[in-house]
Formats: sequence, structure tokens, C-alpha cells
Amino acid sequence: MTTGTTTHPLLELHRALREADVVLVPTDATVPDPFNDGRADLLRDLCTSPIARNLVARAAARWAVSSDEVLEPRFGLVCLPLPIRRGMGGGRFAAVALLADVLQGETIEQLAHSARIDARIARSIIASSSPWDRASLRRLARLTASLARSENERIAGVEAGTQLSAAWEELHLLHSLSGDMTVGAAPMRFITRTLSELRQTLGCRWTALRVSGGAEQLIDPSLGGIVADGIEPGAARRMLVESIEPVRALVVGSDRVLAPVRRDDKSLGLLAAGDRLTGDGAMSNWERTLVETAAGHLAVFLDNARLYRDLDAMFMGSLSALVSAIDAKDPYTRGHSQRVALVSRQIAEAAGLSADEQKHIHIAGLVHDVGKIGMPEAILRKQDRLTDEEFAIVKQHPEIGYRILRDIPQFAPVLGGVRYHHEKFDGTGYPHRLAGMDIPVFARVIAIADSFDAMSSTRTYRAAKPRADVLAELTRCSGTQFDPKLLAHFLSIDLRSYDALNAAHAASFKDAA
Repeated sequence: MTTGTTTHPLLELHRALREADVVLVPTDATVPDPFNDGRADLLRDLCTSPIARNLVARAAARWAVSSDEVLEPRFGLVCLPLPIRRGMGGGRFAAVALLADVLQGETIEQLAHSARIDARIARSIIASSSPWDRASLRRLARLTASLARSENERIAGVEAGTQLSAAWEELHLLHSLSGDMTVGAAPMRFITRTLSELRQTLGCRWTALRVSGGAEQLIDPSLGGIVADGIEPGAARRMLVESIEPVRALVVGSDRVLAPVRRDDKSLGLLAAGDRLTGDGAMSNWERTLVETAAGHLAVFLDNARLYRDLDAMFMGSLSALVSAIDAKDPYTRGHSQRVALVSRQIAEAAGLSADEQKHIHIAGLVHDVGKIGMPEAILRKQDRLTDEEFAIVKQHPEIGYRILRDIPQFAPVLGGVRYHHEKFDGTGYPHRLAGMDIPVFARVIAIADSFDAMSSTRTYRAAKPRADVLAELTRCSGTQFDPKLLAHFLSIDLRSYDALNAAHAASFKDAA
């Protein structure tokens, strides 16, 4: 016997009471009889007739202010309080039975008329079924109370299992998401992973996030602030943009859950999930809890990502100022650091280095010559060949640069590129005469980009060399000055971006002159 497509949780209690000629009836007269399976059952029809339901409702109202376990039966119909834990099955219930008294007077006719049953047939069937008498009323109360206690214990066990399962699912979701909650992690990757994990854990058709406030800049602008999984972006947009953001998580209708994504009273978005694929598609308190859990994780991540973005912007601004200070030492090398950073990143990408490594090698390229801040301008701008003493001073700039940056935590990943970018693959470079794979990969990449730009740009002491001559010289030094594998990657990259940047720097130098 079912309600909708789900077996009623009190079905076993209903069956046990019915064996004792007792009917389980909701105390709310507006709640449909959940145990009406369409089969003929005269006792149930009488006890759930409109007049009987009204009597049950009135009895339940008196139970709220009375401590009596059993109320005096009225008209031969007895109602016994039968509270079930947490309103299992849609509300509170009463145990209803007919006493032998019902056969006297007009009660049976009234009940039969209310139930649309022939009164003579009803009287005959009830009389032949040996109905309960008043002397057995206390025994009937003990029987129903015992069955209720057993049902409560059963429900408690089911709920404990359900709670354990829910706790496990929540723990699994938290564990799945926590691995991606690292500082600097890509926001879109975390958001899409969260939506996918949440949808799978809930077993629902779709999940979606509306990002708002300061967090909106963390995702692709073309998305219009909406990220969705399992639902078309347009449908998600209509659903979330038109939604009024709730103060607390709430269930909208029965097919979806919405939860605000908030951090320290700041609104960062709205998370939604809906259309469960099992049962009747309704979303329960358990689904609501998981959506709130995911919303909390998203709030922490988005707020941290926003702060990290601001910190990164400040860091890059400081880095730009530092590079400008390097360029100011020698106008002829203006833009050198940016061009080395560009080519270094292209080599790293061609070599298959990770996105984080590409970013770090770009930064290393920008600051690789920061040690020249400590060099005398007379040496840096000298148009003649450097003396041995002057060259010995210049050779100190990688070590000076390393000492300038080593105490700044953000530069920790790039120190190897700064310190060793003048080492040679055959071990004849400086300042530490490292060789081969002992030279950090960032330094081996920057060595190629640095030499390429030095030969490709005009300096105080010479004009830029033709591209063919530059590539020939680099190739000649493969295996001695440069890592052969990395040089091969360099030779495969598209240099049009470099040429455009070099031309822009050359034009700005002419304008300044």
C-alpha cells in the first residue's frame, strides 16, 4: 500500500492495528487517509468517514490540554492518542475503534450515512465481528500504546541509519571539495567541481550557482554570473536571476533547494539544486542540509579567492614597479624583462609545464635581472667592451637578485630562475658553474629567452642581429650553453607576439628620446 510511489512508513503499524479491529486515522481532518488502498473495508470506511474524522480532530485538540491517556468514548467510537516520532508519515495519528455501544441508538446509522454505506449492512457486519466493549477499554489502550512504542523504536532505528547515511554523504562531499580548496586554485574549476559533486551526491537532475558581488569577477564574464551543471544556462539564468535571494536556505515548492552563499554578511551568490531522479522528485531536509553545506564551502572559497585575487593584483603591481626600476637603469634594455618573460612562458608551455609553473616562470623572467639595480650605471651604459674587473661586477647580479628576493615569500618559486639563469649546460657559466639537470628548469628556460632577446634587440654597443643569425647562433650553442630539449621547444614557438612587443618597446624608446 503506497502513497504516490513511496511505501508509507507507518504501513506495518496500520496492519498490526487493523488485525485488532483498530484503525489508524490522521488527527488532522484535512489530511487524506494514507491507508486507503481502494479495497473494501467497512470498519475503516466507518472510522474514516467525515463525521468520524471530525470527532478524531476534536479529541486530538483536547489531548493538547488533557493528561488523560484515554478519553471517554463518544457515541460508541473511541479515539486513543497515538503520537508517532516527528510526525512520521505526514502528521499525528489516533487509534480509532468501534465499541459494542455503537450498535445502540443512531450512531451506526450516522457513521454509515457519512461513509455512504448501507446502515443495515454496516450494523450486521459490526455485530458479527465481536466489537470491543467498555470493559476492555484499558486493555485496548495498553495494546495500542505497546504497538506505538514498538513503532517508535523501529522508526528510531531507521532514522539512525538514515542520519548515519546522510552524515556519510555530507562527509564525502566535504572531503571531495576540500582537496580543491587551495589558495590560488582556479575558481571556475572549484565551482564546476562543486556543482558536479553536489548533483551526484544528491542524485538530482541539476545544480546551478549565481555568483554576485565582488565574487562575480572570478568567473568568465561571458557566463553572466551563472554557472550550471545538468541544466541549460538560459534556464538556470531565468531561475536564479529572477529569484529573490533568501536570508536563510529554503525549499521552493518541493522540487528544489536554494541556499544563499554568504560570508561575513556579504552576499557572494545563490546556490540551487533540484529535480531528484528517484522517488517523487521532492527535495527533503537532507538535501537541504547538503546544499547548505556546499554553499558554505563555496562562500569560504569565493571569499578567499577574491582576497587572493586582490593580493595577487597588488603583488603584480609591485612587480611592475620593480621591473620599471630595472629598466630605468638602462633605457636601451627597456622592455627586455617583459620580452624574456613572454618567451620564457611560451617555452614552458611548449615543454608541457603546468599552468602554475608557466605563471611562475613568467614572473621569474620579469625579475631575472633585478640584481642589476645594484650595478653602477657607468658599467650598464658603457658602449665599449667591459674590462675584466667590470665584467666581474656584472657577473654578481644573479646573486644580488637572489638576495633581494629571497625574503619575499611570493618569490620563493622563482629564485632558482633568478640565481642561475647565466649557468651554462656544459658547466662553464656563472655564478656557481652548475651543469646539465643540476641547473633548475626555470633557469635553463630563461637562459634561452635571455640570449635570444639580447641578440634580437638593439643595444648601446650594437644593432639587433637578423633573426636567421640569432637562431643559427642559438642552435650552434645547443648542448653547450643551452639545454637541447628546451631549445627544440623554443624553436617551435610562434614569435609574432614577441615581435609585436619588441616593436612596441622600440617605439616607446624613440618617443622618449
